[in-house]
Amino acid sequence: MTRYPVIDFHSHILPKIDDGSKSTAMSLEMLQRMKNYGCDLVVSTSHYYRKNEEISDFLERRTASYRHLCTRIREEPEWNVPSIALGSEVAFFFGIETDEDLGKLCIGDTDILLLEMPFAPWSVYEFNAVSALCYDRRFRVILAHYERFAEFQKGNEIYDRILELPVIVQINAESLQSKFGWNSKRWIRMFEEGRAQLLGTDAHNLTSRAPNLDLAREILRSKVSGDILARIDEFGFRLLADGAHKR
Repeated sequence: MTRYPVIDFHSHILPKIDDGSKSTAMSLEMLQRMKNYGCDLVVSTSHYYRKNEEISDFLERRTASYRHLCTRIREEPEWNVPSIALGSEVAFFFGIETDEDLGKLCIGDTDILLLEMPFAPWSVYEFNAVSALCYDRRFRVILAHYERFAEFQKGNEIYDRILELPVIVQINAESLQSKFGWNSKRWIRMFEEGRAQLLGTDAHNLTSRAPNLDLAREILRSKVSGDILARIDEFGFRLLADGAHKR
């Protein structure tokens, strides 16, 4: 059986760029933990907020942080870390569907966009905007931590209608643990039914939001029949491969 790489599709491991890693040392230890539990590739998805800065300014800051981190990795070869793919977690903003530079925020050289929806009831506008991103702009849209919006969308049909679009659903690893009270069985069932496709740690630090992909994978392995992990790994690998050079 083909072994596909284990990919963390959501992380904040670049130092001093958002509310994630506070230092290069922290970034290195986060990456080392990820490698220790078998992660092969980390997608670095630093927060992008249009209300705070232009895309060009964000990309400049991201590049500087990434280069500094890579320099430290080269200088200290004892660090055994996963490969890093640069992306961003794009907070939904008014006019996102027509922004000409939006593609620059995709993962690497792909058409894959990690989108953070509003933490408020979604309206027809949000539905139409995501639809335009998928059908008109031809982005492969990943909905970041879909489960975290559930409490804001009770009784709102748009929440489920969004899944009728050709979107990809990413669930945070910790949400599969029942102790977090986020209806873990519901999110596990989404993976079982194929309505959720990707895992991400959404790791920000080494304590309260530490890398924990191994725990989520073990939960899925024990709760879902069949080789669910192989399915997730293959989907992620093929997504990045198929999305390359599409822009």
